[in-house]
Amino acid sequence: MTGETGLRPRRPERRRRRAFRLVERRSGFDRRRPPRPGAYAETLLFVRDRPRILFELLLIVNLLSILDLIITVRILREGGVELNPLMAQLLSADTASAAAIKIALVGAGTAAIWLLRRRRPALEATLLLVAVFGALIAYECLLLAVRI
Repeated sequence: MTGETGLRPRRPERRRRRAFRLVERRSGFDRRRPPRPGAYAETLLFVRDRPRILFELLLIVNLLSILDLIITVRILREGGVELNPLMAQLLSADTASAAAIKIALVGAGTAAIWLLRRRRPALEATLLLVAVFGALIAYECLLLAVRI
């Protein structure tokens, strides 16, 4: 038996069965397993569920970056050396352009973290940045205290 197109209809055993699959999008926090015990996992969940706190942490990262730049310029004027070769080259050329580039790069990084705020690596990067910039500021303040 042929239809108008000249093709025979498929028998039931030859028909394709459509299977609808739900594509799961995970954010790095597996909901099937309970979270790992510990303060670190609880901190990540706390920050993930409270966007305002994440925003404040990212603002702190930007402010610490600016403070790092200010302290670095002061240390360089007192005879210190910049250990970051890229920033050393930028600071030797022009302080204003180095400041603009640093603020733009850190701002772009924190904006990317904000866009990926539901992902675990983004939250981990936020906590790491706060810790690293905090330690860097403490080190630079120690250098200033020794020089004075």
